[in-house]
Amino acid sequence: MVRPLSRLSGVLAVAIVWSTLLLGTARAHLDLLGPRPLSDLARHAPSALLFDAGVAAAAVLFMVFHGSLRQRYRMGLSFSVVMLVGMTGQLVAAVVPLGGAGGANEVHVWSALILGASLPLLMWRFAAAQPPGPWRRLCYRLFAAEAAACVVGYTLSVRHVAPLAEIVAGVFFHAWVVAATFLGPERPVEQPAVGVRRVAPISA
Repeated sequence: MVRPLSRLSGVLAVAIVWSTLLLGTARAHLDLLGPRPLSDLARHAPSALLFDAGVAAAAVLFMVFHGSLRQRYRMGLSFSVVMLVGMTGQLVAAVVPLGGAGGANEVHVWSALILGASLPLLMWRFAAAQPPGPWRRLCYRLFAAEAAACVVGYTLSVRHVAPLAEIVAGVFFHAWVVAATFLGPERPVEQPAVGVRRVAPISA
């Protein structure tokens, strides 16, 4: 049985991401249509602690959410690997901010890229593991929307609209989290067959 807090951990993570993002953007006066990436929020004192803590907390909650998904849905090992690697990338990106000493920039950038690449992949692997029916079709539609959003995000990034590019790439992942929390069918709990009795082992 999935505990309520565990089941709602993904929605809580989404709420934390959006609230810290909006508040941090307002405090740092970050132009969402400008060239500065969202990671710049970690460089400014008014928003740095808020942004880093929010990103790190969301990564941990998404890992908890992964555990609840494992209990509620059919899924393969590939989904778990991709999601946990992606959320680890998010956690590392929060702990190692952009603009740090030494190779911190490279670590942050690669961690963020791993996170970005993991989102459509994990949604694809999740959809592929679902039984045929309306729920599986919805999962594939969300995956297709996320893949298209990543292309749009890349285009915006090339045009130096970095914050909006990052936001667009995450919108449908968050929509998938909400759908998986509230809309998906529960995996049936296995019940013992009626009229079948267990035979005690014969002791020597």
